[in-house]
Amino acid sequence: MTDLLLRRLADLEGADAALVLASGRAAIACTVLALLRPGDHVLSSAWLRASTRAFFQQELAALGVEVTFVNPSDVRGWRRDIRRTTRLLYVESPVLEHGRVVDLRPLRTLGQELGVALVVDATAASPAAFTPLTAGADVVVHDARERFFSVPDTEAGIVCGTEAVIDEVRAKMHTWGAIPHPSIGERLLHDLATLSLRVSHQAHVAHAVARALALAAPDRLQVHYPGLESHPDHQLAGDSLRHQGPVVMLTFRTSGEAALIADRLASQLDAQARPQGAQLRLAEASDTVRLHVGLEDASVLIADIADILHSSAT
Repeated sequence: MTDLLLRRLADLEGADAALVLASGRAAIACTVLALLRPGDHVLSSAWLRASTRAFFQQELAALGVEVTFVNPSDVRGWRRDIRRTTRLLYVESPVLEHGRVVDLRPLRTLGQELGVALVVDATAASPAAFTPLTAGADVVVHDARERFFSVPDTEAGIVCGTEAVIDEVRAKMHTWGAIPHPSIGERLLHDLATLSLRVSHQAHVAHAVARALALAAPDRLQVHYPGLESHPDHQLAGDSLRHQGPVVMLTFRTSGEAALIADRLASQLDAQARPQGAQLRLAEASDTVRLHVGLEDASVLIADIADILHSSAT
């Protein structure tokens, strides 16, 4: 990776140093492994993507590291479950799976009191919307595939923190063979130039879509988006995030209805073949669909979804 790319990534996060790895999962694994030793304990938010949870439960356990999962909305729970061997606080915020936002302030205080590192996976936001290091985190990680690239079809992971931490993560990267392909650096540097514009536009479109759907079909689905006042983290998201993100969660009355709507909308989006357009992804809950907006106009996407909802109701 070029020094220019790493410097720009570090500057975006307000970090001393940055590192690019082969994937987001590699970034998380190498960071955690660099900070822990056998016998250590991790206190983690229970709101995690499935791959991170599996790594914590299976791989860390095999290495002699214990993990306790905490409901992050229970502030007292973090202090209640701290141990003498706790060496790491781990949080994903915003949560990629369901868009919840975690308050880092009590964790920053706890980490500083105990001398424990706070690591934040901010994949769902990108540094154009959220910089956890300025909020008190020690290390921030990203799955670059989700937000950094203009076309999300390339694997890469990013870690930002102090020079000392990045040196340790780099050593793990080489040990575990998580070195990215040289071409990734050039593409990542190119796409950083439009990151802020893309994130801002996608947040605007997502907010417009969420607001329109919440008003248009309140009897058929629940719309979850931090920009809506009905969202449980609306105030926290407004205080901590510069943009509310490109993902709108749609929860239907039944899993069958969710599957039907998702299939029809996915077919319509695929048929139109819009460059950098919206995508659908299944959520862990079978009655919920994650709509990732792209760079299309909000009115076009709203019309598409409205047509699908109307046709499926008849």
